[in-house]
Amino acid sequence: MHPRIVVIGAGAAGLLAARTLNAAGYHVTVLEATGAIGGRIRTDTDFANFPVELGAEFIHGSNAITRTLVEESGLSVIPVNRMGNLRWGIPALPLGKLSLSERKLIVSLQRDYHALASAPLYGDMSLRDYFAGLGYDSDGLRMADVLLAQTCCASLETLSIADLQREMQVDHAGGLAYDGEARIEQGYAELLRMISRGLTIRLHSPVSDIQRHGGGLTIYAHGEAHMARACILTVPVSVLKKDTIRFDPPLSRAKRDAIHTFRTERATKLIYRFSERLWPDDATYLTGDMDAARWWAPDLGRGDQAIPVISCYVTANRARVFDLMDDYAALRWGLVQLAELLGTSQYQLERHFVAGKRISWAHEPYARGGYAHVPPGAADARVTLAEPESGGLFFAGEATAYDTNPQTVHGAFESGIRAAREADAYLRDIVR
Repeated sequence: MHPRIVVIGAGAAGLLAARTLNAAGYHVTVLEATGAIGGRIRTDTDFANFPVELGAEFIHGSNAITRTLVEESGLSVIPVNRMGNLRWGIPALPLGKLSLSERKLIVSLQRDYHALASAPLYGDMSLRDYFAGLGYDSDGLRMADVLLAQTCCASLETLSIADLQREMQVDHAGGLAYDGEARIEQGYAELLRMISRGLTIRLHSPVSDIQRHGGGLTIYAHGEAHMARACILTVPVSVLKKDTIRFDPPLSRAKRDAIHTFRTERATKLIYRFSERLWPDDATYLTGDMDAARWWAPDLGRGDQAIPVISCYVTANRARVFDLMDDYAALRWGLVQLAELLGTSQYQLERHFVAGKRISWAHEPYARGGYAHVPPGAADARVTLAEPESGGLFFAGEATAYDTNPQTVHGAFESGIRAAREADAYLRDIVR
């Protein structure tokens, strides 16, 4: 009556899948390859006198399930108005101080992007071709790459508008309009710690083999065999592409094709601590057409005693520039570009610079980059990736979030719940 279930991966999807099944009375074991829960969520509590996010950072939307989980855990949020305080250019200026042409360009890009939700599509194409077809020139396309594609951890040329349209149509969190964005005051890691309470989690347990047979599944991890009647696989699709997990029998051809269709680009954060706050009080989103294109200040909203911290999040081709450097060179290049963005001197920044940190998710063996996306013509891959395989093998993770927002923590959470319900229905059918 209470079969054993194995969940592979202790990120957002895996933890919520395990919690959902544990609450339903199943015996659940979570196998995590690394030495900590979280996946691409990692919170640093030593860099400053408040939690600093090295990976996922924001709650995207006033209706995101993450807000419910935060409230249930007794935690709190700090509102963040990124698009409302957008600054653009070199130096980065608020919308009201930009030239009329730049201001119109930002407004029209946002308008035409959101118009995708109801636009008739006559075949799929890249987001770049979509904007080019609307008459945007090279300046507009470069701006769209920073403000829209980099947010998806992708380049403008590699994003499927059919996939984006589906996301817009099923969005129920509100994050696509930057409505109700927030940070968790106590840090994302604290939320995951609360979610994981009472769960059986085996760290340092990378899975090497998954065998499906008449009696269920056998999962081999770090020299141990775990028997289960169902298994939920939540590892990033970038890891699945490396074939580090062997399947017997092999996954279906459709599943393998879907896995290898996805693209996962680099995602890198540069985080700086200063002795004085050298950026505007509303520095929630500073952007410009440069390598270090997108910045925000995690210290904002944390009171006058918060240590000044500002961070840069770069993805795709821009992240490659920094990933090819050592830590010193990458942080120094980021500092040079921050000076241009703030319209101040490099000497002024260096005089108040205290410490820096570079986090490259492409160098993490169990992440291999940021969030996944699908190229033009492959929008169905997200649905196929989410479909169960025979013998009790289920799939979750942000890349499978076809019915919510992929590339978000709440999308990962919801995919975990979906997979848990699928596993529950499968096991109840076996009992009958």
